[in-house]
Amino acid sequence: MSRLRVWRNFDYLLLLVVILLTAYGVVMIYSANLGSPDPDLRDLWRRQAILGAVGVGLVIMLAAFPRDYHWFGDLWWLALLVACVLLGLVLVYGQSEIGQVSSWFDLGFFNLQPSFLAMNLLTIAVGSILTRYRYKRSVSTPIFGKPKTSLTELTAERPGVVNLLASAAATLVLAALVFMQPDMGTALVFVAMWLAMVFEADIGVRYIVLIAVIGIGSILPLWELVGYLGFEYMQKRLLGFLDPGSNPGVVYQLEQATIAIGSGGMWGKGLAHGTQSQLRYLPVRHTDFIFAVLAEELGFAGVMLLFALYLFLFARLLRIIILAPDTYGRLIATGALALILFQIVINVGGNLGVLPVVGLPLPFISYGPASLLTIMIAIGMAENVVMRRRRLAF
Repeated sequence: MSRLRVWRNFDYLLLLVVILLTAYGVVMIYSANLGSPDPDLRDLWRRQAILGAVGVGLVIMLAAFPRDYHWFGDLWWLALLVACVLLGLVLVYGQSEIGQVSSWFDLGFFNLQPSFLAMNLLTIAVGSILTRYRYKRSVSTPIFGKPKTSLTELTAERPGVVNLLASAAATLVLAALVFMQPDMGTALVFVAMWLAMVFEADIGVRYIVLIAVIGIGSILPLWELVGYLGFEYMQKRLLGFLDPGSNPGVVYQLEQATIAIGSGGMWGKGLAHGTQSQLRYLPVRHTDFIFAVLAEELGFAGVMLLFALYLFLFARLLRIIILAPDTYGRLIATGALALILFQIVINVGGNLGVLPVVGLPLPFISYGPASLLTIMIAIGMAENVVMRRRRLAF
């Protein structure tokens, strides 16, 4: 396929919605911290804008990579090794604001969280592990000479139990390393991405039942393990969600978020005019609770605009899944979609009080260099897939 034709397949609408969402996030970060007495917080929107521009460049660079996306899959073992090394190093040498086990490296301009970069590496590794190819032998009979045989790719097989177990093991190793930081929310993202990719890989019904049984059966042992490892604050956070009276801190956060969201009305109070945000009643306004800031200042209309942009983003990623020329391409796009969607559901659900607050950012909107660049890399890999799509368009 010629380079010119490949660029004709580039999804410019996907890039456009990514730029719009990034700009939306920059505006909300600016507004959320405008009334802060800390000049560093007031300057975070500039960093997000610069990183957004870098991220758009990453999308284009990965899409324009001279080799197609199968090159990533060829190095799946290296991707998994790098992820394990980075997550292991951050446990030993990383830094933390809470004085416990670390989760990021201080690079000066921003803090690098290996757990987010490991999400991209997980997509590469799991996608490759779940993808198996069978081949047919084609025989050509020339006019002169002996018949020639060659191997040609036929199609991707349904993954078997070995593929399923190997991909599960890789995912659990990475999720466990993230959990030990401790970061339960991000560890859950790894599991959600694996589940989405496994289902897209067309596993059998018996495997789906097996996964469901194991998942339900592991709830109680995991709860006991959390306590045994000394991560009682995770248990308190979950118990505070189920029984608000047991954790006043959780109650306060949810109350302030509920007041902010409810007071926004249809059109909101205006940028930088939110009572809960500007008077700093809302905790971590530019990360965990930026959705509440948006709802208070831009109202229901602003929330619907955000959801419309998200839906358009999902539609473009679903289009890539449909147009992908093979299973591995579909899994790369599925990993990107799951990475973004799961974080949206958990963050918005936490702001609304229907899910526990586990510290996950709102994609594109919350301040977070590692989160933003991770999403951009995922979008770039998906663009690489659609640029080499099969002949089908809608």
